[in-house]
Amino acid sequence: MIEIDLIRHVKVVGKAGLYGATDVEPMLIENARLLKCLIAQQSTVKTYQSIISSPLIRCQKLAREFSKASQLPLSIDYELQEMNFGDFDGVAFDDMYYEAKANDTVSFDAKTQPLHWSTLEGFFNAPAKVILPNAESLFDFNERIISAWESLLERQVSLLASDSITNIDTSSEMSAGNSSDTKSKKRKRILVIAHGGVIRMILAHILKLDWKSPAWHQQLQIANGSLSRIKINQSIQPLPNHQSCAHMHEQIHAQFHQQVTTIAMPLLEDF
Repeated sequence: MIEIDLIRHVKVVGKAGLYGATDVEPMLIENARLLKCLIAQQSTVKTYQSIISSPLIRCQKLAREFSKASQLPLSIDYELQEMNFGDFDGVAFDDMYYEAKANDTVSFDAKTQPLHWSTLEGFFNAPAKVILPNAESLFDFNERIISAWESLLERQVSLLASDSITNIDTSSEMSAGNSSDTKSKKRKRILVIAHGGVIRMILAHILKLDWKSPAWHQQLQIANGSLSRIKINQSIQPLPNHQSCAHMHEQIHAQFHQQVTTIAMPLLEDF
């Protein structure tokens, strides 16, 4: 079994706004509290074996500090970045004009044209239909995240399959009294540190919910520093070397069942 914890980064430094591709620092105090929480958990039986992080500093800072403190391998997945909001990305809500004036031009170039709440509200109300100026579309964002998620699962399932085969070979040399050690190695826990939008897309994919719905993005709160947990149960079978890449991809994904067991559980309340 593979257990993957999706943790959203802590709050960031700066005014409230859409921070997608903009690289903004996390709040140090909250980051330290979340790090303390993860280190405390790592000392229990529920330990992680590896860490995967978005490249943006608000995720990567925590990932690198936890990796160093716990001596865990860390990989950076550039496809797990938050959605790019184009001209609105990184702009504080307070710096936007509430509505467009009658004599305003149609141009949405942030360098020459003020950004208006009316444009942003249109996106919030129909995120799959409205593309913000110079932004990533919701369809492209979804495709990027789900592709990254499936690649992540494929790598982890393949690694677990390899470990299981190795353990089977090793267990033949072990006494019956130590067989529980081999069994415990078949359970794997991964920590993924990412963004609210990324986590929503992954959850919608697994739960087979409409990721295009405005309600999904507006009503499901993925709080900063919260944890969503996914369990993958799979039937590990060796994959013949002569299979095509496409066939191997299909077979690997047919071997496991994804289950969401926790959504946005706060981690910082007790810290």
